[in-house]
Amino acid sequence: MKRKNYLLAMACVCALALGTSGMAVMAEDETETEFDESELVAAEISTTDETEDETADAEEAADDEAEEESEAETEAERPTYVALDYVVLGEYKGIVVQMEELAGITDEDVLAEAEDLISYSDAVEWVTEGTVQDGDTVDITYVGTMDGEEFDGGSGDYELEIGSDSFIDGFEDGLIGVEVGETVDLDLTFPEDYYYTDLAGQDVVFTVTVNSLMSVPELSDDVVNTATEGEYTDVDSYLEYIRSYLEEDAQTEWDDEVLSAIYEQLAATSEITEYPQDLLDYSVNEWVDYYEYYASIFSMELEDMVETYYGLTMEEFTEELEAAVQQTVQQELLLMAVAETEEMEISEEEYQEGLERYAEYYGFESADEVATYYTEEELNRYFLMDKVYDFLKENAVIEILYETETETESEAE
Repeated sequence: MKRKNYLLAMACVCALALGTSGMAVMAEDETETEFDESELVAAEISTTDETEDETADAEEAADDEAEEESEAETEAERPTYVALDYVVLGEYKGIVVQMEELAGITDEDVLAEAEDLISYSDAVEWVTEGTVQDGDTVDITYVGTMDGEEFDGGSGDYELEIGSDSFIDGFEDGLIGVEVGETVDLDLTFPEDYYYTDLAGQDVVFTVTVNSLMSVPELSDDVVNTATEGEYTDVDSYLEYIRSYLEEDAQTEWDDEVLSAIYEQLAATSEITEYPQDLLDYSVNEWVDYYEYYASIFSMELEDMVETYYGLTMEEFTEELEAAVQQTVQQELLLMAVAETEEMEISEEEYQEGLERYAEYYGFESADEVATYYTEEELNRYFLMDKVYDFLKENAVIEILYETETETESEAE
């Protein structure tokens, strides 16, 4: 298995979005993900540095082993198809979409982002006096016990933002008003539907010591220089850099929303007469292989991981996986049907441009590295679908909904 596999999940709007989870029981991040429209709770890792190192080592070892196995095995070939054999295209030129005006980036947005970035840098100070308030970030040491005995994953050191809801209900609120250096006992109860069934509904005690409080210094040239390790030496240039990438991110998000709206209309007006079953089966097997690989990182069987982290039986998992894969194949079929109708192909120049684009966007060291992880056939498919999206957008009618003064007054009334 390739370490950076399944680029389709990043390059396209993939319906499958299962969160991965860690081995500690303290942190609880109730993140909503789509998996055939069902809600899954993904556990956020909250471990000591030692556990994180062990997990990273295990992942690297499993990764290397998987790569060696893939070189020794002959991978199944992806089924080929003619999209127009399965698709009756609706009108794909002149699609009309209505979009709200792209919101601008304010000075307040820039300053807030700057403070947030500095809070994760070496410019922050940890003070050993003061009282914990809502919104503070605190360095804590905690020990969790149940019936007087420590339980697995319930103890460690952590930098916790109060109010982030990273830990179970009552934990963070119980630290508000606590003095730095003070130790408190928190009598708490795990939720009945907690993802670790042996802790669900159980009464526990967390003994927590507040070691220090994070203090974020006011913005200055010296602070910027320290926070960016000399990359920026004055406040103005740093804020200009932040504004630039915030505007770029906002534009990218807006463009993605436009493409999503265009695709929704394409799907609504087109018909898929049937699905190529061999492609569905191939795609499902790819995802099963991926989850089996991920389970192996934690020395688990797939069935155990699915039940422990996602709360599903294998039958439920398979059913939802198949439904999600069908949505992904639907998208591919519709886009490829447009490509076939318009007789689109990827030229050598477009192929090289695609390599450069993916290398930058997905964090590869070079375009050549992208080409070593994926076959030419895979990359051509990804680049061609990108090209279709560009074509659909170029031929769409995008109506901007500006918020007028009258509309604002009407909403206020």
